[in-house]
Amino acid sequence: MRRQGHDARAFEVADSLGGTWRYDGDEATASKSKAPTPMYASLRTNLPREVMGFREFPFDATGERGGDMRRFCGREEVRRYLQRYAETFGLERFVEYDARVTSVVRAVRESAEEEARWSSAWEVVWKSGKDDETRREMFDAVVVANGHYNEPRVPEFDGAQTWPGERMHSHEYRIPNDTRFVGKKVLLIGAMASGEDISREIAEVASTVYLSARTWQNPEWAKSTEGIGARGNIFRKPNVKRFESDGSVVFEDDTVAADCDVCVFCTGYKYRFEFLPQDLVSVEDNYVAPLYEHCISVNAPSMSFVGLPWKVVPFPMFELQSEWIARMLSGVVPMPTREECARGAAELDAKLEPHGEIPRRHAHMFGDAQFAYNDRIASLAGVEVHASWRARMYKATGQNKRAHPEKYRDANMPDAAELEEARREFETIVY
Repeated sequence: MRRQGHDARAFEVADSLGGTWRYDGDEATASKSKAPTPMYASLRTNLPREVMGFREFPFDATGERGGDMRRFCGREEVRRYLQRYAETFGLERFVEYDARVTSVVRAVRESAEEEARWSSAWEVVWKSGKDDETRREMFDAVVVANGHYNEPRVPEFDGAQTWPGERMHSHEYRIPNDTRFVGKKVLLIGAMASGEDISREIAEVASTVYLSARTWQNPEWAKSTEGIGARGNIFRKPNVKRFESDGSVVFEDDTVAADCDVCVFCTGYKYRFEFLPQDLVSVEDNYVAPLYEHCISVNAPSMSFVGLPWKVVPFPMFELQSEWIARMLSGVVPMPTREECARGAAELDAKLEPHGEIPRRHAHMFGDAQFAYNDRIASLAGVEVHASWRARMYKATGQNKRAHPEKYRDANMPDAAELEEARREFETIVY
């Protein structure tokens, strides 16, 4: 935004940068945190650092000597990377920390010039935690980048409300040797990245761990009956059919896990925009609509969203979306017409249930489709597309993870060629 000549400001509810990558597991931090995060103590990335970084600011192992130099580094190294990014480009002076936005209201402009740009003005109401004062400010455009790892999503299961065991969401998980897990029978529902990783951590102290899922990253895992993990005490199970009042859990293949003590829902999060009027955007079964390219509000393109897609490499995608928005607002590239926005939103909606085959809750799930999307956004922004090594490194990581789920971070990485291409690219970048 600043490079395009805009007077940009950011409002951040936490008292420091890092978003999801901040850790509030320490007692002193957790007790005063106004923006709790889902970060747990031992988390490591499930992607190599090279592919994770912004294009203009490489995330290689030379950024901070003495830090975590592993390719699949720990949470604190990622937070430090974001800190270095902010310091390098002098960004924190534009950020209002400890600032909770409570309302964003559209004020439509009537002039012919503004109507030609199909624009709006916006009144942003925010409250400062520093002095508890409420303030109102006017802006020409608003970018919503509040993340989607804040409000846990917990599916409904028969009998869950009267089940005597303890229920929690992975958002609460911090360390494995929590008294809730030691020596206990633990059920985890959901086997994406968090479910797979947390199940292995808890299995170090639990007596038995059941990992239940509707679908698996590797279809062969659905056939598994033997115990897995370092202690062989993790058992893969199909989706839960019902919870029983005696503490047992029945799965869809009618097998039973008796006397379970704890259930951890690793079932993702909900999108939430309580500060936005519903005539602009609504959320139905985790589908945010109506949007053009998962980014621009169909009802007012001077409002945009960065970071809605999931199962993606986030930072490089955020970078492209941000470049598109900034260049569009400055007139370097055209703003989409009403017709283009409406047509794009309708095309996505047609692919979703009940019209199409994609569950609405998966509307913003990308996976391999992210790279074609990135190229499309780069084209709309009028910037260079990402080098192909990023997609190839991502694919190689996925294959290695499915083949070696317990060791993929530290062994058998089949991406030597891609890593060399990344390093050559990084050598050419000046900032």
